[in-house]
Amino acid sequence: MSDIVTGHNRKHEFMMTAFELFYKKGYENTTINDIIDELGLTKGAFYHYFESKEDVIVAIARDFTDRVVQIIKKIFARTNLSAVEKMNMAFEAINEYKIKEGEWRHKFKASIESEENLKLQRKITIFLKQEVAGLYEELIITGAREGIFGDPVNSQQLAEFFLNTIFSLHTSVYELEKQLYDDRDELDYPGFLRLLDEKVRFYETILGRIFQLQQGSFDFRTSYLKIYEQEE
Repeated sequence: MSDIVTGHNRKHEFMMTAFELFYKKGYENTTINDIIDELGLTKGAFYHYFESKEDVIVAIARDFTDRVVQIIKKIFARTNLSAVEKMNMAFEAINEYKIKEGEWRHKFKASIESEENLKLQRKITIFLKQEVAGLYEELIITGAREGIFGDPVNSQQLAEFFLNTIFSLHTSVYELEKQLYDDRDELDYPGFLRLLDEKVRFYETILGRIFQLQQGSFDFRTSYLKIYEQEE
């Protein structure tokens, strides 16, 4: 048992050391030698846990995703909520978790945000979606059976569409936030909140129509406004 614990701790040590180097130097500028030199270990020790440098960054992303999956599973397992209420609650809980892990997310984005890493960014995004797609597909099937959603036609495709749309929403809001902080002369905070509200309402309405909501409604505004109104 102690060997397993030690092995787990050493792998985590590699991940955290690499993570800090990726942030400081950039993923593309960090080598395996940099990582092992920082720890004072050998390449053999590195290759015991990882096949490549990319394997390390994917493992770091997986660690974050595993915790997100547990959040979603816990909410989706509740029996006192409708399918759309579970989606809304999961959206809010994940946003809250992202705020809690804000420093981690900032460092991760900064590590791989260059154009040289577009392929890696896409790979990680696809991986994140795949990890939760099955959970949303099951919920969509349940929601349709309970009369919350209309006929999904293809629950797997609808789950994928939903996740792609939510990722698009996050990206769109992030770009709007950058506009606020990059050019406050053009966009003040009340203006930002107004545009944010309009944007999120649009996404809520479109998704409501696509899901043919029979009961309840999507509510992503509450989560976003809670975040940004606190920052005002």
